[in-house]
Parts: sequence; structure tokens; C-alpha cells
Amino acid sequence: MSDPSLEKPASPAVPGKKAAAGTGRGNLIAGGGALLLGALLVWACWIWCERLEKRYIHALAPEFNAEKLQGVVLQSHAFEEPELLVFYGSSELGKAMPNNANQFFEDYPTGFRVFPVGKPGTTSLAVLQKVAGVGAGVRGKKLAFSISPCWFFNEIFDPSFYEGNFSEMQAHELAFSSELSHALKRDVARRMLAFPKTLESRPLLGFTLRRLAKDRWIDRVFYGLVWPLGKLQSGVATMQDHVEAALYILEWDEKLNPDPPRGLRALNWNELLKKAAKFVNAAAVQAKRNEIAKKKIPRASRDGVFMQSLVKAREWTDFELLLRTFVELGAKPLLLSIPIEDIRLEMHGISASSRAAYTGRLRKLAAKYDIPLAEFPGSETSPGFTVDFMDHLSGEGWLYYNKALDDFFHGRFRPQPVPGEVPEKP
Repeated sequence: MSDPSLEKPASPAVPGKKAAAGTGRGNLIAGGGALLLGALLVWACWIWCERLEKRYIHALAPEFNAEKLQGVVLQSHAFEEPELLVFYGSSELGKAMPNNANQFFEDYPTGFRVFPVGKPGTTSLAVLQKVAGVGAGVRGKKLAFSISPCWFFNEIFDPSFYEGNFSEMQAHELAFSSELSHALKRDVARRMLAFPKTLESRPLLGFTLRRLAKDRWIDRVFYGLVWPLGKLQSGVATMQDHVEAALYILEWDEKLNPDPPRGLRALNWNELLKKAAKFVNAAAVQAKRNEIAKKKIPRASRDGVFMQSLVKAREWTDFELLLRTFVELGAKPLLLSIPIEDIRLEMHGISASSRAAYTGRLRKLAAKYDIPLAEFPGSETSPGFTVDFMDHLSGEGWLYYNKALDDFFHGRFRPQPVPGEVPEKP
């Protein structure tokens, strides 16, 4: 029998030890419950915002608010609607003018209305990021893009226009896109890095674009490492985009009609175009002529300078990157080019052959990517097609634009033959 005195005494109970363990488990359960509740609230908010946006997306079609122009979700919803044609462009979209497409198609006269996206200075690189932000949502969907010739008449277009149209969210979606090839993202990143002001205070975006642009093996490694963080930030930005869009709708719900009136009717385009001249502003045309009379610049005096700028214009690079984006995403775009007036060329001492160099290069790029181009041949000699020398369409010009949009939406669009040009055999 062992000596009781040699037995190891039992360890004294530690007061509160079981209670502490229970409290720890309770904290874990409470924390897990809080996370679950938070996730449910975020999910519920997401669903509520989406339903609100879809209900009001037609009412938001004519708007030019930041939520629509700088975000992604409203443009994505527009592409989902069969009665909306997303129409990208620049200042011409929002300029008040008779027959502006925003007004002309307001009551869905042929079964659709346009959803304009753009403001002054919205050039190809900015539009590219908007389209890339929507991503797979444009696959198989029609869209239109209005081209301003002045973008191509300077080697470097004023950077402030790009900066004023820059959207961190859209740029971020492009940088971490799963829909675009690495080669395309690399080429776009190199152009975006030419605007360093847009990357200030955006370290993740700047770091990612530099990795894409350099494209060494080590850069691809770093790009892969930041990918999860980038996708996480995209999710947060998308939620914020939903909330901001919903708050805008709630703020303006009294003026937004979720069920805009329809006025389905047959349009006689031949008759409409015959009457187009009545929308010409005679005073504006005379003002153009007066300005030319004051200048008295001899023809062809600046052809050399103009052609040098035209050849070196960075906008050609951005425009081709946009066309590549359309192709990779599987979009179905229509390009519409605002004509360059002969009267404008005369004022600046530029010959008609220089205009032909611009339009010829534009056609070649459109043909290269098999994208239809509306040019409106013959309008170059009409001083009433535009209202100024800033690529703004007149009421007459908009009627021709609208016919092209209507034909395109309904599958009737065919490029008009250019006078003096022999069409290629199929």
C-alpha cells in the first residue's frame, strides 16, 4: 500500500477558467453571427439597389450625372435592356440642339431610345475604360460611338480632358479585367501612364498599371500577387457604385418617371431628310463665313503642319485600342464620324486632300476590325451640318445621325458609298 503522504496532491481549481473558455467560445459565436448578419445586410442592400436601378434605368437614359458617366452599374443595366441603345460620345451628346438623339428618340418612336454616355472631352481612351468596366455585359450587344475629328488633329490632345473624364472605378475594372487579353491590358496601361495626375493618391492602380506596362516576368508575378486585392477592391467599389446610384434615384425620384411614355410610329426617313435643311441656323452659317472672310488664309498654307500632327496624333493609338476592346469583348458597335467641313478647312488653310487623309485612315481602321462606319459623304460641303467648328451637329446633322442609329438598331444599316471611290468586291 502506498504512503498517502507521498501521493501528489490534486491541482487546485483555477477560478474562472471554465468561465473564460465559455466566454471565448461565446465571443467566437457572437463574432461569427455578426459577420453573417453583416453579409446578409450587404446582400440585401445589393439586391434592393439592383431592383431600384433596373426599375429606373429607362428614366435615367437622358441624364448626364456622375453616377451614370463615372460608374459601371448603370451602364451595365442599360446594356441589359433591349429597348436601350448605349451611345458613347463627347460634348455633342449633351448640347441642346433640335433633333438631338436624346430628344429625338425620347418616346421610343421606332421601339428604342438612346442611352447617351459622354461629356466634353470624352475621347477614345476614356470610352475604352467605360466599355471595359462593363466587361462581359457588352458581349453580343449593340452600341454606338460618335467620333470627333478634332481629337486627331493634335499630336497630343489636351490632357485635362482625359483627366476630367477619368473614373478610378472604370480604370480599376480594366486593370483587373478577366475578359481582356494581357496584351491589350499592357498596351492600354502604357497609354494610361501618360497621364500621371490621374494616378496620384491611387497607389494600387498605379502599381498595377506599371506592372502591366513593363510586362517582364517579375511584373507578371507581382500582378498575380496583387490580383486578389484588386478584385476585393473592385467588389467594394461596385457596392459603393450601387449605393450611390440608388441614392441618386431616391433624391430625384419625383422627376424620374420609371415608365416613360411610348409613341411607336412609322418614320418616313426620306421625307424627314428632305426637310432637314429647315433646321439649318442661317445666322450660324453666316457667322462661319464672316470668320473665314476675316482670316483670309490662303489654301494649303498649313497642309504640312496639319499632316504632321495628323500622322503623329496619339488619338489614333487610343482609337485602335478601343476597337480592339470592342472585338475582344464581343460587342457590336457602330462608329459615326462627324464630318469635317470644307469651310473649316479653308479657314485654317488646309486643303481637301488633308481631310481625305483623315477619313481614309479612319476607314482603314474600321475595316481592319470589321466594324461598320457611318461617314455621311457629301456633308463636308454643307455649312449647315454642324453648328460650329467644335464638332457639334446641327439639327440637320442630327437627323442624318438619327437615321444611321435607327437603321443600325433595326439591322438595316449599310455604309453609304463615298463619291469617287470604287467599292471593293466581296
